Amino acid sequence: MPKHPILLLISLSLLFFHPHPGNTAQVILNSDDQFRYAQELMKKEQYSLAVVEWERFIHFFPEDENVPRARLLMGVCHLNAGAHEQARNTWDSVYKLYPDRLVGGKALFLIGESYYRQGVYDEANYYFRRVRETYPHPELRDAALYRLGWSQMQLRQWHEASDTFKEIDTLSPFHTSAQEMTIKSLEGEALLYKDPASAGVMAAALPGLGHVYCGRYKDGVVAFLLNGLFIWAAIEAFDHDQDVLGGILTFLELGWYSGSIYSAVNSAHKHNKKLKDDYLQNLPDSLDLKIFSTAEGLVGSQPRPQIVSVG
Repeated sequence: MPKHPILLLISLSLLFFHPHPGNTAQVILNSDDQFRYAQELMKKEQYSLAVVEWERFIHFFPEDENVPRARLLMGVCHLNAGAHEQARNTWDSVYKLYPDRLVGGKALFLIGESYYRQGVYDEANYYFRRVRETYPHPELRDAALYRLGWSQMQLRQWHEASDTFKEIDTLSPFHTSAQEMTIKSLEGEALLYKDPASAGVMAAALPGLGHVYCGRYKDGVVAFLLNGLFIWAAIEAFDHDQDVLGGILTFLELGWYSGSIYSAVNSAHKHNKKLKDDYLQNLPDSLDLKIFSTAEGLVGSQPRPQIVSVG
């Protein structure tokens, strides 16, 4: 009988329950399956989970031919989730890795698209022009021209937009829409805009008149009554030798008067923006980011899947 039965029992337990290397579970990852799974998450608009799966794909299959495509789509996930800066950082890394390949041009375009969606149109135009000038691939070039035209319309550069749409090739999938936009962009110049300077002059001549010019009648009536009330009260104060009160009321009236001029000018800008936005909202936008779903264009051999063991 051993002197230390407890120690013997522990030793036997470790012997019988120690995991054997041959029993370790293994997970087999197939590059095609991993890629398709991330795509399915994108289709379900589960963008955060899709980003994780794209990162997993890139980590386990760094030499796979679909890695550039995965990086592009990971950026699209960020964009659709509203993370514009993260999307741009992702595409910027793609462009730096593949500046001489078509995927680099697509990354550059998508950076412009992220600025376009944020309403930063001057910055967006910079990237669309770079794509047009640097990458001769017809599909990408025409996409850049198409979005550049739209961005110019957003800036109310109607003639420039019309000329840009005319540059799109007749064989492009954007050609039909571009032909329509060539005409519609010029029609945008004929919208009934309000001149901010005129609104300001009217408001200076008669408080409230600038608002009426912009179609904001209630604001015009309020501006007229408030300014009129302060002017009347100041005159009454001076007539009754209440110079201090009259000075205070005059000072306040100058604030209201200046404010009504600024408000009238701002009303004109708001009117013009709403008019432009409503007009553009009713125009069909044919750009679909699905054209960026492949890394090197729509034609090419499919890469063979890679397989790794995890675990």
